[in-house]
Amino acid sequence: MNPDAKDILADVNSGIPPKAQRPRGCGRFFVIGLYLLLILPLSLILLDFSGTGTRLKDFVQSFREPRIVEKIVVQEKIVEKVVEKASQSPLPSRFVFTKSIDTASLYKEYGIQSELAPQEGGLASAERTREESMLIKLSLEVKMPKPAVTLADFTSLNPELPKMLPGLETLLSGAQVSPFFYHLYELKKVELQSKLTRLDRILSRHNLYDCESILELSHPTKGGRALLLQGEMDVVSDGSDGDRWPDMADFITLSDNYQPFTTFAWPKKTRQPNPLLARWEPLLKKYEAEFAIPGLSIERNRFLRAEIDRLKPGVTDMKYRSYLIAEADPFIVIPLSLLNREAETPFGPAIGDYAVVIHENHLLPAIVGDAGPAYKMGEASLRIARELSEKASPFNRPVSDLTVTYLVFPGSADAKADVPDLPRWQARCQELIDSLGGIGQGYALHSWEDLIAKRHAEAEAKKAAAEATAPLVPPTAPPGPTAVPDTPALPKADPPAAPPPPAPNPGATATPPVP
Repeated sequence: MNPDAKDILADVNSGIPPKAQRPRGCGRFFVIGLYLLLILPLSLILLDFSGTGTRLKDFVQSFREPRIVEKIVVQEKIVEKVVEKASQSPLPSRFVFTKSIDTASLYKEYGIQSELAPQEGGLASAERTREESMLIKLSLEVKMPKPAVTLADFTSLNPELPKMLPGLETLLSGAQVSPFFYHLYELKKVELQSKLTRLDRILSRHNLYDCESILELSHPTKGGRALLLQGEMDVVSDGSDGDRWPDMADFITLSDNYQPFTTFAWPKKTRQPNPLLARWEPLLKKYEAEFAIPGLSIERNRFLRAEIDRLKPGVTDMKYRSYLIAEADPFIVIPLSLLNREAETPFGPAIGDYAVVIHENHLLPAIVGDAGPAYKMGEASLRIARELSEKASPFNRPVSDLTVTYLVFPGSADAKADVPDLPRWQARCQELIDSLGGIGQGYALHSWEDLIAKRHAEAEAKKAAAEATAPLVPPTAPPGPTAVPDTPALPKADPPAAPPPPAPNPGATATPPVP
């Protein structure tokens, strides 16, 4: 046998490919190796992006390090929650008409009862077009008071009253309730009705019940006559007078309700201007100038017209008349509804009538100096209020209870209003109260100090003290003559001609002289 053939058979039997085929097998392994070299980096990159490489690393690392296994046992706890289900009323088969009532309080003044009263109606499409479908009815129940008439009634208000007025029991025995009392409360009813739909502006209980009584008193033997008004005391700070008090305090003149006028007034005595003119005149000119600008809104024009109508006559009046000063003069204010009734009743009061104000053990002489709201009772000047309470001010009343007695003497006013004369006022009030039975032992009319005279005296004393302490300056000698070079004399100039008189203005009115 050929030796080459023997080798081939030997290779076949041993599983080794013939030599001629070996080069082909080496090439195959080379290709596979090259393929693996290319695949391996790509696989590593993919493993890194996918996160599998990290997990594989951890898996391999777990075989190298000891593992600590933590076993967590979760126990389930069953919590029972009890939910209360609201009880439901059965569905109605028809409307059930019931009334719901609610009671509240308005500013602690009025009790309020609100009542919902549903009624069966028609179809909703019809009811929504009818005003009667929903209707609010306001009904204010007011108890109108009865007047105090007996001695016990007045003694309960002021135990000193029968002692101060010994003839009071006699006066009350024949007294008549004045029609002014009923008229006053009728006006209060009208005021309530006018504000009934504006509960925020309705009269408070305090202002509704501010008058305890109005009686007509006549002494059977002494012939005196008086109108007794029982009420509270609010404070009025009005009035001004440049002649007597040229400087007014701002806390008074800048208060909300202040007015520089009082009904009691008289012609000015000096040319000292009213202190309020410095405020009113520039304001009037400002409003008049603005009112002349065309194109203003209707609301602004209406406001300006009303202010001009208010300020203009006031400015004119302050130039020629003087008024009471609430801070210095003792006077009371009565409702406007009581004035100008002298033809209807002999007990009708008037501005300027004398009066006596009684509270506790005080008897204060005064006059009727001003008129207030028609339905409001019980006001006096700041001077009287401060006599009853040191805390009284334009913002703080001295007496809130109905314990003040005002005795007004109808028909007692002087024929002509003039500057207040406090000693004469006191003497006149003494005569009038004597005609009602006089004043009890241990009591007397108050003597008012003249605060205006006191103020003038203090001003003069300060002026004299300032002049006395002023350093004396010796008079200086006049300078000696100095030599003046000769100069030619100048010709005398003619005096300037007098200006021609102004042309008469047919529309102007003469200004009355100030006395």
